[in-house]
Parts: sequence; C-alpha cells; structure tokens
Amino acid sequence: MQYDGTCYAGFQRQKDVVTVQGVLEDALGRLLKHPVTVRAAGRTDSGVHARGQVVAFNTISSIPPGRIPKGLLGLLPDDIIVDWAGEIALDFDPVKDAVSKTYCYRIWRGKRMPVMAHRYVLWYPGGLDYQLMVDEALDFEGTRNFANFRALGSSAKTTVRRVTRARWVQKDVGGQKNVLWEFWVTADGFLYRMIRLMVGTLLDVGRGYLPAGTVRDALKAAESRNGFRVGKCAPGKGLCLEKVCFP
Repeated sequence: MQYDGTCYAGFQRQKDVVTVQGVLEDALGRLLKHPVTVRAAGRTDSGVHARGQVVAFNTISSIPPGRIPKGLLGLLPDDIIVDWAGEIALDFDPVKDAVSKTYCYRIWRGKRMPVMAHRYVLWYPGGLDYQLMVDEALDFEGTRNFANFRALGSSAKTTVRRVTRARWVQKDVGGQKNVLWEFWVTADGFLYRMIRLMVGTLLDVGRGYLPAGTVRDALKAAESRNGFRVGKCAPGKGLCLEKVCFP
C-alpha cells in the first residue's frame, strides 16, 4: 500500500488522533464485515509517507483477496491506496519476516519550493557541503549500535542494526541542476525516528553546526554505552518508506 502521511499522526493506531492504521482498519472492517487488525512492516512516524508499505491481517470473509484493493477504493480517502492483496501463510509476519527496508529522505535545494512538492520534500536553501555529507553518511553502513540515533519512547529490545546502504544522490529537476538531494538508506530495521536523526545529523555536519566525524564518534560512543550529541530530528514530511523486501 501507499499513502501520503501529511494528515496522519503516523501509521500506528492511537486514541483521539487520526492514523493510517485506524483509517485502514475501519475501511477493511466495513468491506469484510468483521473487525480487522493489521500489522505493518514499518510503523511510520507522523507526517511520514510510504510507497511500499506492507501490511497483513486475518479475515474470514469470502471476498477473493485480489478484489480487496478495488473494494477499498470507495472506502479509503484519496491519500491512502492499496495496490495489491494476496493470500499468504498464517504465520507470516511483515515485521519479523522482512529482511530489509528502504527509505528515502528528500531535500529541495532551490531558491523556491515547488507547490506540488512541499508536502513531500524538506526545503533547505542554505549552505551545505555535499561531499562532506556523502563521506559522513558512509560511516552509517555496517552493523552498528544506533543507540544515539533513536528518540525517546523506543521500545526496541536491541539498538544494533545492519545498514547496507546510506548514500546521497543529487538529481536535476525542471532544468535546475542538482536541486533535489535524496538520502537513501537500507537496513534490516530502524529504531524510533532513527532515519530522521541520521538526516538531521548529516545536515548539521553539512552546514558546520557539528564537526566532521560526528557519525563515527556517536556510533563508537554507543558501543561503550555512552551518550553523544547528534543533530536535531529532521521533519517527517521529507521521509518516505520506499520498499520492504522479504525472503
């Protein structure tokens, strides 16, 4: 499934706020004629988007799985779309069975933000050292302790994650050269707000607020169970869950 997270307080159902899970479960319940609880591969934060989210649920409905996406069209708002549905094994778990998740954080570097992009891209026209940020990001790759790159409220039992890709890409848009910067990161899992803290740190290094080597030093400190000052958490709107891979 895919969704625009702008109007939602994250994926996970919560009391008194609108979430993607809450809206999806309500729509599925109306379609399938029984209460539904879904489990998602990634519990995206408030304002974060998805183009490759994967969810699973149990149903006793006789509706063929292939017809569920079409049946949801009139029940879901325009900013949530289910692209495909199929039958899977009863023991399938989209969290535990996922081998990797890929996110992309997008930054607009132009003097003006395009109207059609403001919901999905962070506008930052100030000075940034791109090559420094590229070099700094490489230190994220590998099996590391990311305790210093998680926000308060994390319930993860371990803070060790394996990052297989942490790379910046520059793109031309509408005749403007290198105006879109994308940070692509792939790992076996992520901690609470981990990517947004990674991006915030890279931005602070790139603009000179933090010294080069901050990522390396923060990861090293975590190995000794020491805290370390990293960058501020980047806004959610620039982040998108792009893909979830399974064996």
